[in-house]
This record gives sequence, C-alpha cells and structure tokens, in this order.
Amino acid sequence: MNRKHKLTDIVNIRSGMVVSKTANNDESQLTDAYVRMIGTSDYDDDGNLRNDLEANVLYKASIAKNFLQENEILFNAKGRRFFAALFKNEYQSTIASASFLVITIKDKHILPEFLLWYLNHTETLKIFNSKMSTQVMPSITKQELGDLEIIIPTFDTQKQIVELNLLKKKQITIQKELITLKENYINALTYKKLKNEQ
Repeated sequence: MNRKHKLTDIVNIRSGMVVSKTANNDESQLTDAYVRMIGTSDYDDDGNLRNDLEANVLYKASIAKNFLQENEILFNAKGRRFFAALFKNEYQSTIASASFLVITIKDKHILPEFLLWYLNHTETLKIFNSKMSTQVMPSITKQELGDLEIIIPTFDTQKQIVELNLLKKKQITIQKELITLKENYINALTYKKLKNEQ
C-alpha cells in the first residue's frame, strides 16, 4: 500500500540565491568569471528553459556550492505563477534566483519526472493558489513546500504516470500546431477572397 509522505521526508529543499546581475556579461573576456542565474522569466508557459541564456552574474566563492545539478527541480515560489521545472543540466555553472526553491531528491526510488508531474498537477497547485487571493505578492515558504503531502507509488506506476503525462504534452503540442495551421489557412483563404473582389 502506498503511504503518504511529507515532501521533506524524500527531498532536500534550499532557497535560490540573492545576487546582483552584472552589466558586463561578455563570457569571451573572462570565461570562468561569470555564471548564469535562472529566473522565472527564463521559462515559457510550458516550463521550457530558454536556450539563449547568457552569463549574467559575477562568480564568487559562495556561489559554487549552489550550482544546480542535473535532475534538481526548481519550484517557482514567488509571484502569481507557481510551477516546477526540471533542470536537465542545459547550462554549466548555473544558479537559481531567489524566486525559486531548489529541490534535491534524496530517495533513489523516486523519479524526478514523477515529482515534477506531481508538483505541477492542478490538484497540487490548488493548495498553493489560495494565496493568490490573500497576498499581494504570493509566496510559498520552504516550510510550506516541505509540508506538502505526497503519495509515492511503485517505481513502475511512476514510470507509467510520467509516460502518460509525456503523451498528453505531445498531444497538446500537436493540437496547438493544428490550430495555428488552421488559422493561417483561413487567414490566407479569406484574404485571397477579399483580393479577388477587387
């Protein structure tokens, strides 16, 4: 039987960093002197990280221990859009901004993609979205995120959930593309009709 866990039973949570961005981000000048800091605006509505993120923070010794590792999850805990994103090591020497809480899974029996799915699920987000109407600048504390309850199914069930979620995302992408193609076709057709009336 699957048991409920608090999130802190299965993960470690740390806060993103408060550091100033630098105006000079020319990596060719001092390649090892700059790192990238990921902010909320660097993710699109589908949780995809920009592929043109430039170095924007001057390196300090205190930063190195906060470099993001592959399969850590960033949970955007501030603002009017709560979401989780999986860091896939897209960039080396990268840190998360203070908008994020960084989640490191400590139980090897949990798929990062499953936890990502759970954190982004509408039922999970409902728990946090109540803050939207009660706070001017909504935010989730490390304690609140850590107290979130989660049911951990078997590894096979986790994989099935992840695969189904992936299929759902692919379907949504295809539907969006079809809508765009249909709109373009109708726009071209109606404009051609207008031109033919001249």
